Amino acid sequence: MREPAITFSGALKILGHHDHKWLTRLNTLFGGILLATGAAPEAWTISKLWGWVDQKNESTTLLRQSLDTVQTRLTRTDGLARHELVVAAHTTIVLAAFFNTLRDRDHELYKQAAITNREKVMLAQNDWPRHGEPLVRHLYTAEVPIPSGTRGFEENVAAVRTWASACLERATAFLAGLDIDTPQDQSTDTFAVDVAGRYRSDYLTLAKTVPEFKVWSDTAEHSATRTVLARLESLLTTPGAGTVTDLREQLGNINRAELARPVIDANTDGYGIDAVFPSVDDIFITPHFRLTQSGPHSRLSDESWWRDVPLGGDLDLTLAQHFSSPEATRRPMLVLGDPGAGKSLLTKVLAARLPVDTYTVIRVPLRHVDADAEIWEQVQKSLASASHNDIQWPILATQTTNTIRVVLLDGLDELLQATTHDRRTYLTEVKRFQEREADLGHPVSVIVTSRTLVVDRVRVPADCPVIKLAEFNNGQIGEWIHIWNQANPALPMTADLSEPQRDMARQPLLLLMLTLYLVDPQTTTKEELSKAGLYRQLLNTYARREATKQAGRPLSGAELDQAAHEQWLRLSAAALGMFNRGRQSITAADLTKDMDALGVEAADGHRVLGEFFFVHDNKAIAAGEVHSYEFLHATIAEYLVAARAVEVLCRMAQVAYGLGYPQEPQDDELFTLFSHEPFAIQPPTTSFIKDELSHLDPHDRDHVSRALRQLLATFRERQTRRQFTEYRPLPLDAIRTMAAYSANLFILAATNSETLHLAEIWPDDDVLGPWQQVVSLWEAGLDAIGLRGLLDLLSFSAIDGTLRSDSAGLRRDFTLDLASLRGESEIEIYFGRTLTDPTGFFPESAMRSKYFTATTLLRLMIGDINNTYEPEDYLDGLTEIDDPAMHEQLFAVFSRIGATISSYFAYELLGILTRNPAPINAHYTALAVAEAAHPGLLEELQSSREDWRTGWAEIVDQAIAADPLKFSATAQYLASLDTNAWWKLVGQLS
Repeated sequence: MREPAITFSGALKILGHHDHKWLTRLNTLFGGILLATGAAPEAWTISKLWGWVDQKNESTTLLRQSLDTVQTRLTRTDGLARHELVVAAHTTIVLAAFFNTLRDRDHELYKQAAITNREKVMLAQNDWPRHGEPLVRHLYTAEVPIPSGTRGFEENVAAVRTWASACLERATAFLAGLDIDTPQDQSTDTFAVDVAGRYRSDYLTLAKTVPEFKVWSDTAEHSATRTVLARLESLLTTPGAGTVTDLREQLGNINRAELARPVIDANTDGYGIDAVFPSVDDIFITPHFRLTQSGPHSRLSDESWWRDVPLGGDLDLTLAQHFSSPEATRRPMLVLGDPGAGKSLLTKVLAARLPVDTYTVIRVPLRHVDADAEIWEQVQKSLASASHNDIQWPILATQTTNTIRVVLLDGLDELLQATTHDRRTYLTEVKRFQEREADLGHPVSVIVTSRTLVVDRVRVPADCPVIKLAEFNNGQIGEWIHIWNQANPALPMTADLSEPQRDMARQPLLLLMLTLYLVDPQTTTKEELSKAGLYRQLLNTYARREATKQAGRPLSGAELDQAAHEQWLRLSAAALGMFNRGRQSITAADLTKDMDALGVEAADGHRVLGEFFFVHDNKAIAAGEVHSYEFLHATIAEYLVAARAVEVLCRMAQVAYGLGYPQEPQDDELFTLFSHEPFAIQPPTTSFIKDELSHLDPHDRDHVSRALRQLLATFRERQTRRQFTEYRPLPLDAIRTMAAYSANLFILAATNSETLHLAEIWPDDDVLGPWQQVVSLWEAGLDAIGLRGLLDLLSFSAIDGTLRSDSAGLRRDFTLDLASLRGESEIEIYFGRTLTDPTGFFPESAMRSKYFTATTLLRLMIGDINNTYEPEDYLDGLTEIDDPAMHEQLFAVFSRIGATISSYFAYELLGILTRNPAPINAHYTALAVAEAAHPGLLEELQSSREDWRTGWAEIVDQAIAADPLKFSATAQYLASLDTNAWWKLVGQLS
């Protein structure tokens, strides 16, 4: 394993790689530590520091000579070797700035501490005190701050300043242990500023001649054009590039070919309106973005959290900074975006634009590889597919050792849907893949794309750079429309969009779909549409056009409606086949079998969908693979699943309750289609369902509600299917089937109404018991992805027995979410967490206030062992208590501390308590004890309240009437309890 260039020891070895005489001399000055193999602890003594502060300054001179030749050496170097040389040069100027400042400041001090001949003998005999070891080891082997995609040059100057302060403190601590006179007036802040100043000067000098330093410093020329990240290629193209190997050139050609393909790779008939789809090269507009680093307080799936992250406008420069930084090969970059935001298109452009002389890029569409395979196997599969088995990963790795390899893993959300294993650690596996490749001497950068809403379903390693693609602004929308109109002068798209249309147009995919709808000559009325309405109109229009084309004659009226509906059924059968199997594609054989089982007319699955514009027909694939279909974008399939669910549901409800003679709902078709996976695994599907239901006639919606209540009340008594018995997208599993079906019924019912009252389903029962049984069924029958999706979507209130479908994008601890959905009291869980982690850390989530309140109550009850807060500091955490269980705990806390706190705090706590009904555990004795400690407390409380919440007036009257002498001893005893004793007891209990 090569020592990283980001450490000083590794940097010096790289600088001396082609000048052994230089490296040997420097190694001698540094006491032999640079070329030592497996250095033992005694090697890391303070003698290794003296090479920097010797009176002749020879080490500094040697380093300056090497840095002066960096530019010349870089012109003869390319790829990975150049990357490492650039990083080594940066590391060296940081350390040089530190040591030169240290020598200038404390040269006389180091002369006093110089090693004597006697001490050298002690060193040779291994008798030297080792308290200098941590300092020297740190200076030679610790990583130094370096710019990256998430840390610009000015931010790195500040990081160098912080780093220098920490190193100086280590040095000062060591020197304090020697028998020398240490100056007392040395300022760490001044020293750090001087180090940062030297670093800045040397850095900007190198930036004049080294392109990577210029990129890191944000001084690269900014571009006002939108040319498909072409500037990224120029920023990362280095002079003096070496020869490109055959496989690299072949892979580069494959990647660059994507730029010339139409943005929608449809057949020549296209959508049926003679539209010309612009090429990727023409239509791609570099998006704006938000950039952050993953950490304990980041909420990457929460749209509201992202709004506080600054918006950036130069993605080219940010990506160039990232790829030229050592951080790129140490942890993955995550690219997030909404459905249709352009994540996949971005990876295609990146693969084409990264210069082939420096980077070897492999794009891996995760929907096309085994979701359960290891990372390297997924990369190999993608390489084989793209090159028709002509490029193999091990051979490519051997031929590209002088480049930085880049792997673009596109579609983490699709992989999570397709996997049959728990892949919550997928990003951690990616990081380990990078570590293993680096150990083998083949560093690899990795970018992973995902939908924003599902990123919380995986664990994101700390400090990963995360980009969230922003929506188009008005200027980008206008630019996109201009490009479309240049390619389609006969089908111009208007730039005069209504506000609802403009909101949809902010996503590139929806802008394309909206354009197809508005420029279609058959679109006579330009009505306002929702997203679901837009997909509905597009699919219906295309189905009618396709039905007429296949008939070979004009169709109209009922005949046209029936023919178009059959086309729509074929599309929805394909979408359902994918959804129910947890895949993004369906084989022709499976599709034919599904259609036969569902009674959809289709003689041959091999041709039934090939003519559809919205479907990609995978015929030209690697030998040995089966013929399959996939939709042009996942949202099309997600809409079709939602639309089919609402269509089947409405038809069933109409037959049961809309014909004048009510009857039991016949749900065979609904059960057949939607008893395999919960809708919640695809958040857009649930949004489309809500949109479709909202457009129903009020009477139809009432019939739907009635039918769903009936099915929910009786689903456990359901008999076997009488129709569609051959439809089996998954192997039979009775528990999973009932879990998925019941989950989908509850999703439909909760989505159809603002609030679903479970008493309407179980009028004769306490709803909590049956409801918890349902949740237990889901736990038993659904996989981790399905259950997590339900926890994200549904919320249950045990107070009034209601269920809501109100996903807010806020995620919490899985155990807490499950307890909340089951209607169990969460207070015990919050207290349990606080007992096991009394540090006061609260996750950034929707339930942060409850964590804080639980910790507040616990600390008030047993005392703050660190004496961090005064009791009054906790009031803010208690004023908004609305949970009855929390209210009971607050009264218990008051019973414990009422006699020990100030009169002011006791009065404030009682004020909080009496603003809510008296809890069941409230008793006048607790108030009497507080009155004994604070005479007049209760009378003051009485005078300040005009009305009392239920129960309090009687309790306060009883406490005032009690004899204070009876409770004074109790008050004194409570006041004498020791905080440490309470915490010791807590430790034993937990």
